[in-house]
Amino acid sequence: MANLKHLFSFIVLLLLSLGGNKQSMADDVIRVGVVLDLNTTVGKVAESYILMAVYDFYAVNANYRTRLSLFTRDSKDDVVGAACAGN
Repeated sequence: MANLKHLFSFIVLLLLSLGGNKQSMADDVIRVGVVLDLNTTVGKVAESYILMAVYDFYAVNANYRTRLSLFTRDSKDDVVGAACAGN
């Protein structure tokens, strides 16, 4: 249950960070860090769902020139350490 709370928090933060990046329609790449516990089933499923969602979004919205570049890192079951490593 704790993993689901962390996943939900991550998705909310991701959506909030994307909403604040009002870019021009130039060919921009927005780098997004994704921190998941890849040793768990929830982390592996979340990673595949995020990648699928980004792929599907650009398949439907091919006219968008701003692209997301996802950098996935394993938290290794240490949420606080993983959050600090992002700075």
